[in-house]
Amino acid sequence: MKKTMAAICTVPLVLSLLAGCANSNGELNGGNAAASTEPSGSPETSETAQSLDPVQLTWYYPLTQQQADQQMVEDEVNKYIKDKINATVKLMPVSVGDYVQKMNTVLAAGEEFDILWTGYLLHTEVLASKGALQPLDELLTNDAPELKAAVPQVIWDGLKIDGQLYGIPNQQISAFRNGVLVQKRFADKYNLDVSSIKKMEDLEPFLEQIKQNEPDIIPYGNFGSQYYPHSPNWSVPVGSDYHFFVKKGDTSYQLLNYPEEDLDAYRLASKWYKAGYIYKDAGTSKMTDFEPQGLIAVLGSTTLKPGIEQDEQAKNGGNEVIAIPLEDWYTNGYSDSTNQAISRTSRNPESAMMFLNLVNTDKTLYNLLINGIEGVHYDKISDDVIKAKDGSRYAPNMDWVFGSVFNSYLKEGQSATIWEETKKINETAEVNPIGGFKFNSEPVSTELANLNAVWGEYKQGLATGTLDFDTTWPKLQERLKKAGQEKYAAEVAKQFNEYLEQRGLK
Repeated sequence: MKKTMAAICTVPLVLSLLAGCANSNGELNGGNAAASTEPSGSPETSETAQSLDPVQLTWYYPLTQQQADQQMVEDEVNKYIKDKINATVKLMPVSVGDYVQKMNTVLAAGEEFDILWTGYLLHTEVLASKGALQPLDELLTNDAPELKAAVPQVIWDGLKIDGQLYGIPNQQISAFRNGVLVQKRFADKYNLDVSSIKKMEDLEPFLEQIKQNEPDIIPYGNFGSQYYPHSPNWSVPVGSDYHFFVKKGDTSYQLLNYPEEDLDAYRLASKWYKAGYIYKDAGTSKMTDFEPQGLIAVLGSTTLKPGIEQDEQAKNGGNEVIAIPLEDWYTNGYSDSTNQAISRTSRNPESAMMFLNLVNTDKTLYNLLINGIEGVHYDKISDDVIKAKDGSRYAPNMDWVFGSVFNSYLKEGQSATIWEETKKINETAEVNPIGGFKFNSEPVSTELANLNAVWGEYKQGLATGTLDFDTTWPKLQERLKKAGQEKYAAEVAKQFNEYLEQRGLK
């Protein structure tokens, strides 16, 4: 422990209680993580629908935009599942930017509801440590046997917290690769040499051209949650926060908090804001106010997955985008970036699990949730390929929020081999040897509450560059130190050392 503690920088670290940097989630798994069945029909439940008591479920999840035909799709979903599990569901989409605050309020109030999305914004391990979630092992075995069989055991094992399961994974790309997305029309217009972009700073001449010649376009779309510290040389221990690092290849696993490469990302945000590359009101605005109109030239991403260019074109007002990777594929060996969990307050956890079983194994239901109604919101070009209708009033374009993307129809223009490509990446990505570390925040819960309160005053401003890093950072350091940073750092180091010892890594 002494060796690890000595390596921790004397700078503050904060576990964001219910929020974190986007893995865009996000976006995400390695080894055999991608081995997935792709059923085309509906699984049979252990009991007939007629023998089950009727229930109504409530499901909270994030979306970038509210959908005009949300109620129409919800009605169709309920018609479909009623005959299968004798249940209906109230869909509760919440704007991505408001999701953490909304769920904080819901959970603090003890509201009765059933299912909630957890992942890169709302961490499963933190909610579990607070007693907000139900353990799922028995429910999974009894009420979702098809789902249990469809997910490789390595993923179930990786998701366990203190020996128990609290999250149902939405299978998708399980590795991550930092990079940027550039609108093709601007790359073409200004002759951007994509092969020359090796790091974030290499974008600066292009961003300057956008600033000088495109007055209605935001050069770089940084609104806080869309800002990613691109640190390809570091492994990030999972389950603490996103400012603990271990140098890749360091077999001593020296744990560092806020190494200079991490701080440089905040310095870069500050520099770009002053240069006019970041929107002047970024600290109080949302990306969804601009992206759907194609008003952002460059965006950051942590998951440049197969097919992302088609996905992002739909989000960027139909404008084509180019994906530029800044590092190789990397994985924690499993994915906890997008999951579903069952609330401790649910009165019907068995029915909730039956519903999640259907969402993840019934192709018809899953595609209804992600694409809407055939003939209304999209048309089928072939059995597995669809085309969205012009002006569709239901197009979430966030398939990974709902369930296993391997059950989705292909969008027009997507490669027929996209899922095979995705699975290959999952299987071959470099594995983070410390990716299974999960921090139990309970021993320092008081300190975390204080640290979060302080950090909350600065986080958005530092992430967007609207606060000057060099003048703000010393003040923040001092305040966080007074709020209990040293005790928190010691607890992280203690648990990390125990993790290394348990796995024979120390």
